[in-house]
Amino acid sequence: MTNETTAKLPIAPLLTLAAATFMSITIEMLPTGLMHLMAPDLQVTESQIGLLMSVFAFAVVVTSTPLMMLLRHVPKRILLVSVLTLFAVSTILTAVAPTYTLVLLSRILNGIAHGVFWASVTSYTGTLVRPEQLTKAVSITGGGGGLAFVLGVPLGTALGQLLDWRATFVVLAVICLAVAVLLWFVLPKGVGDGPAPATAAVELPSPQAIGDVQAMTNSIPVQRRPQKSMGLVVALCVLVLVMMTGHYSFYSYISPYLLGPVGVSELWLPIVLFAYGVAAAIATALTGTLFTGRMSTGFYVAFALFLLGGGSLALLAGFPILAGLGIILWGFGMGFLPTLLQSRLLAVAPSKHRDLASAIYTSSFNFGIGAGALVGAVVLDQFGMGALGVTFLALTVVGILINLAVDLRSVRKSRSGTV
Repeated sequence: MTNETTAKLPIAPLLTLAAATFMSITIEMLPTGLMHLMAPDLQVTESQIGLLMSVFAFAVVVTSTPLMMLLRHVPKRILLVSVLTLFAVSTILTAVAPTYTLVLLSRILNGIAHGVFWASVTSYTGTLVRPEQLTKAVSITGGGGGLAFVLGVPLGTALGQLLDWRATFVVLAVICLAVAVLLWFVLPKGVGDGPAPATAAVELPSPQAIGDVQAMTNSIPVQRRPQKSMGLVVALCVLVLVMMTGHYSFYSYISPYLLGPVGVSELWLPIVLFAYGVAAAIATALTGTLFTGRMSTGFYVAFALFLLGGGSLALLAGFPILAGLGIILWGFGMGFLPTLLQSRLLAVAPSKHRDLASAIYTSSFNFGIGAGALVGAVVLDQFGMGALGVTFLALTVVGILINLAVDLRSVRKSRSGTV
């Protein structure tokens, strides 16, 4: 049965969609690796380059839902190809923009296209496969985003050092255009033009969350399942917002931090970023194996890795080996966390409100990316590079306290028999 299902998967369209998600996340995160090259060329501070991440993420949050409502009758094949083409064109505009203001505007256009693409790709994937194939299909298409953290950002950083940051954006834009053309020829005509099948948008993993979150949730014993309520969904999304804000307040500026306080050479920078990405990918792949039926334990393991990894970077920057170990531990923590968050969302969201819960979750995740880069910019300008790690640790502690409060509430509800 498994072999038959696998054989009938539309591999070529799924892999092409995975390539598209790879390009979109790589280009989104590229300023983190090229910040030290972009800032002097544009004659701005590194914190202003970090704000390019903020405007990108805020553009996704503000425009994706209304645009999807406006464009809901456009055939998905045409929509996906169009927005990916717009994404590539706006990336070229970033590369040729002579001023920071124009770069900023091009990144807003980037974010608008990115939001529509990610909002469309899940429902479209659901039209390509049978319901029992959905998890496997989504793991393929969403896997491109996770791979971007492993290979895309480090390779983009290395390319920027070999050429320059503008040439890197052009190269990636050209590849993105090639993927858009490939989508036009590979995606089947007419598929997805009607109403989308009943697949909850929550089944799309967030970037880096490439795991069978449904299987993890289904493995929780019935008597231990969290109470389903939108209140718990909101609490979880607050946790997502705080953790992503903390993470991106530091990670958005990781390149200048590694080159500055840690003392990593430019030659080693892509290698260190690659090590972080590999650690995150390994952790993501192991999340289901390690924490199926032990979701709560997984959260505290991830939090501990955040504190140990971030603490090593923040407090031991003068010891490059320990700081390097710290970024690897941080990568493991970030690899575990999104899949765990996604699994908990499936567990606590009422079935009739899953799409709404997913929309809130996705907005929280993206808002956290933008808020994190913004918070990091303010901290960097006001207190210097060394304060970034302290901010990250403080927000991580806040996230742990929120998670403890949610866990305690769930325990009380369980004991009172209301689960």
